[in-house]
Amino acid sequence: MEVIALCIRLMLGVLVLLVAQVHHSYFAQKADAAFPRIVPDRLQFIEYETVSVHCEENDGFTRWRVKTKLNKINLTNSDCNTSAPSCTINPTFERHRGEYWCEDEEGEKSDAVNISVTAGSVILGSPAHPVLEGDDVILYCKNKKTQTQQIADFYKDGSHLRTQYMGNMTIQNVSKSDEGLYKCSISGAGESPESWLKISKQTSNEKTTDSPQSPYSRSPHLLTLLLIIVGALLVALLWLAVGLPLCRKHKGKKTTFQLITS
Repeated sequence: MEVIALCIRLMLGVLVLLVAQVHHSYFAQKADAAFPRIVPDRLQFIEYETVSVHCEENDGFTRWRVKTKLNKINLTNSDCNTSAPSCTINPTFERHRGEYWCEDEEGEKSDAVNISVTAGSVILGSPAHPVLEGDDVILYCKNKKTQTQQIADFYKDGSHLRTQYMGNMTIQNVSKSDEGLYKCSISGAGESPESWLKISKQTSNEKTTDSPQSPYSRSPHLLTLLLIIVGALLVALLWLAVGLPLCRKHKGKKTTFQLITS
């Protein structure tokens, strides 16, 4: 009985290691592909606006926490509690500009987004999340002093792209070549900061939507569960085919040896 119990414990140990490995690989993949969700969905803000950073999942799983590296000073408790899965800063000031990312207690990190906060009058509206190849993206130039659309000049990597008389610019069917630093300017109002427009390759599992979901809502929970079940079945089959006969054989030898010696 002791030998069989030892074999069973060994089988359970192998199963636990398998589940842990799948779990670690799954969340590492999530962290590499994920981005914090910014509300409203843009990278540039004018002082005294409100911005929220979210790391929690749609299913309520809150192992992720907001982290930041600011260009001037660290956040204080009154600005944002960075041990929470979401963070709201109201009002924003220039000191809040910097990198924001999601991180768990094991040190897994998402990709970072760089938020700009300006004391000026002009900002560029560009999506905080990566844009999928083949999608259309709209960039707009906003002047806080007026609600009317104004003539705006758009720039990429320091070079003038075009002048738009309605204050926004559409890039159709984006590709990796459209990735870069964008900014805009409005005559008499000023120039916006620069922000990076990231383009991601679209996989067969991703669907383009008008309003992006939280990056963690696309995580393949069913696939991970299936991998764990298949792994468990393989371990069980291996145990029935090899482990159990060996344990019985070893037990039989031990019994025979005890009869001979007695």
